[in-house]
Amino acid sequence: MINVLIADDQRLLRESFKNILETNSDIHVVGCVTNGNEAYDFCTTFIPDVILMDIWMPVCNGINATKRIKAKYPKIKVLILTATFDELSVAEAIQNGADGYILKDIGTEELTLSIRCTAAGLGIIHKEVFNTVPLVKNLTDNAVHAHKTITVNGIEITLSEKDLNIIRMIVAGNDNKEIATTLFMAEGTVKNKITEIIAKLHLKDRTQLAVFALKNNLVL
Repeated sequence: MINVLIADDQRLLRESFKNILETNSDIHVVGCVTNGNEAYDFCTTFIPDVILMDIWMPVCNGINATKRIKAKYPKIKVLILTATFDELSVAEAIQNGADGYILKDIGTEELTLSIRCTAAGLGIIHKEVFNTVPLVKNLTDNAVHAHKTITVNGIEITLSEKDLNIIRMIVAGNDNKEIATTLFMAEGTVKNKITEIIAKLHLKDRTQLAVFALKNNLVL
């Protein structure tokens, strides 16, 4: 069962999304809120799997809410659902940890599929946004092509460019907050990524990671 929280300031849309999603036996809407602060407060008492997050809401918008939620609850998936977009809002949403960005003109089947894919850990970007905003395509292309493969205990391990940037900053002595600020990531996401990298390389802590990086030329 995928537990979904809907954050949108328009009552009609909240209720419509709820009705659409709950026609699916594997999706349960656990709550509806009207702004980013309410979304964050909701997460302090119940952890949803996915938040369907509007951007333009009063009190606290979806971008700021995403940053706050991802910093404290990095495992919660945030799927931005908005009526319009611009390059700045897309970039800010992604840099603040959003797991996907779709537009409200999509069909009901696309919406349901986007929820399922986001819950499964797949990044979802609306085709129109991807094709129109160069920054999104550049981010995606860089993620695909910028990586390094090393062998650990006879197994090939691939490190993404984001992984390598984090490793470089650890070697330089930066803490999680400094890494998050420099790489435009939520601090909770940085902590999660470091744990993931250490486990991937079969190491024990960030000190071993720094030594390993120097010995294997990962910081060049």
